[in-house]
Amino acid sequence: MKKTFTLLLISITTLSLAQVDWAIKSIIEPTELESNTSTGTPIPVNLECENRGTSTIFAGDTVIYNLLMIDLKLSQVIAQIPNGAWYFKVITEDIPVGGTYSITNENVTLGSYPYESRDIRLGATSYIADRTSPYLDSDSSNNSTFVDITWWNPQRWNVSVEDVVYNSDNIAIYPNPANDQLNVKLLFAESNAVNIELFDLTGKVVALPNTSQFSASNQYTFDVADLSKGVYILKVTNGTKVSTSKVTISH
Repeated sequence: MKKTFTLLLISITTLSLAQVDWAIKSIIEPTELESNTSTGTPIPVNLECENRGTSTIFAGDTVIYNLLMIDLKLSQVIAQIPNGAWYFKVITEDIPVGGTYSITNENVTLGSYPYESRDIRLGATSYIADRTSPYLDSDSSNNSTFVDITWWNPQRWNVSVEDVVYNSDNIAIYPNPANDQLNVKLLFAESNAVNIELFDLTGKVVALPNTSQFSASNQYTFDVADLSKGVYILKVTNGTKVSTSKVTISH
């Protein structure tokens, strides 16, 4: 009898869990991303979701969601928003079976901007967080959707086809070896938070980029004509990210 009751309880629980089927129908916003050098990139969020389950989703439940940005040219993830976490929103009204719900957020900002306008794939994922404990979505294939949009640089130039090779930190350093001039270009820059220095092997700063340059280009030039031949260390601080690379000066 006890075994039968246990199996019945498991069956009832599984049935209850399986009633949740939360889906993202579409990404209404953003349709494009603007950026500037001072504040980065605001991301207006408007996700159209739907209750495709077999029971009402009640007010007081919580929706969780996040965003993913994939650079189509690089074929790599360039941002998860929020980074490694989720946004939370409490549902304020019941959502009946077949009913839709809009997740909106006007306060999402990515603190970086691109030197080149980029074609990106923006993804959104959402779940009901506390429908059950733990919750179970009967169809997880519809909890994410994607849209291809343009992430404009501050000058709103067309998407670049420039053939510059970036390393795994999205930094291009050229020419390397360098003769009289060393160029450093950042594909993405954190707003007002970029610092670039060239060190010798003793740890002494031997060169800084030309400060007269317009930083919105994300391109920095070093005059290395007076430096001795040899190996140097280029340090790039971009927000909280620090990257170091070996550079050779060869006159």
